[in-house]
Amino acid sequence: MDSRVRHITKSITWRAIATATTLSVAAYIQGGISGSQLGLLAVLDVVIKLLLYYFHERFWFNLKANISPRIRHIIKAFTWRAIAGLTTFILVVWIFNESQGTLEKAGWIAIVETILKMMFYYGHEEVWYRINLGLDNRKINNQYD
Repeated sequence: MDSRVRHITKSITWRAIATATTLSVAAYIQGGISGSQLGLLAVLDVVIKLLLYYFHERFWFNLKANISPRIRHIIKAFTWRAIAGLTTFILVVWIFNESQGTLEKAGWIAIVETILKMMFYYGHEEVWYRINLGLDNRKINNQYD
């Protein structure tokens, strides 16, 4: 099976977890937001981050660094969270730009979701490390996803 199937499936499962987290945190911190604003955030969050995550996965798959899986997962979590946190900040500022304190709230949303999602992402990586979908010939100690 092609590794791209793995990365697409992995991207979709992560986006479901991540989007639910983003919307929950944004609704809690932003407060008083309309359904259309939350819907726009959901759609843009899914589309933009799904694409960015796929390319992030392809980059890491093609990187042949010889590091332990746990360290690799931690580094991947930090690089992805930097990309995703900045994307969330930009989206929140753009969508909620009429609200008072938008920059401060966008900053808090990005910070809180970054902390939560780093924990969730690490767990997601650990689970996917144990799944051989798309890696039929993988030897657990010799090749990483």
